[in-house]
Amino acid sequence: METKALIPVDTGRNSFTAEEYAIRLHWRMPLKVTLLNVLNRKRLEGRGISLDDQERILAGMRRLAEAAMKEAAQPFEKAGMEYEIRIVEGAPGPAICKIAEEEGFDMVLIPPSGLSELEEILGGSVVRMVLNKCAVPVVLVKHTQERLQALRKQRAEAGLLPG
Repeated sequence: METKALIPVDTGRNSFTAEEYAIRLHWRMPLKVTLLNVLNRKRLEGRGISLDDQERILAGMRRLAEAAMKEAAQPFEKAGMEYEIRIVEGAPGPAICKIAEEEGFDMVLIPPSGLSELEEILGGSVVRMVLNKCAVPVVLVKHTQERLQALRKQRAEAGLLPG
């Protein structure tokens, strides 16, 4: 019997650590993985953006998500694992929990956000919401120091964090 694992995938590829962990875990117990990306349409609403522009932005977000999902799927293909790719719209935290609960997933594999505590408080954290609200067991897959440094460098280069 395969264990169903849900892995939220963001376009920044923060999920890379959870994906690696899922492949290692599959060696010990068969996993069926669903890679999930949630397009957050709510971020566009109430900001004075026309509906046409919202649709164009959402289409761009979908293209980025599709590229990230294609990249995330490659290691699962190489490992010969059964996997599924899904892109849905909604608020990320609640959508992850709802899908995990309603579709009978055995676990959610998610890495920490890579943000500092202050950044999580100011910007909110999908990871924190999933850890606290999801009824399905959530495995927090910690980044290695090397991966964490690479994420910080990537965010600093993108102008998201001070260098």
